[in-house]
Amino acid sequence: MTAPDVGDVLRRNTPTLMAIPGVTGTGEGKQGAQAVVVVYVGQATPELKERIPREIEGYPVEVREIGKVKAPPP
Repeated sequence: MTAPDVGDVLRRNTPTLMAIPGVTGTGEGKQGAQAVVVVYVGQATPELKERIPREIEGYPVEVREIGKVKAPPP
């Protein structure tokens, strides 16, 4: 059996990940040749990292701290 497409995994899991306070977004990434689920956070505190799964549907999860996100001016 082959692993589900990482894009499909993101579509299914992004709403749950975004419900975690401090998560600002999700995306696809790579670690070498391995596809990973990327979870973007404002500040990667130990408590927040503990709430984010290390693996989702067979894909490793990478937490990336991106600081405060704000919309560009109109």
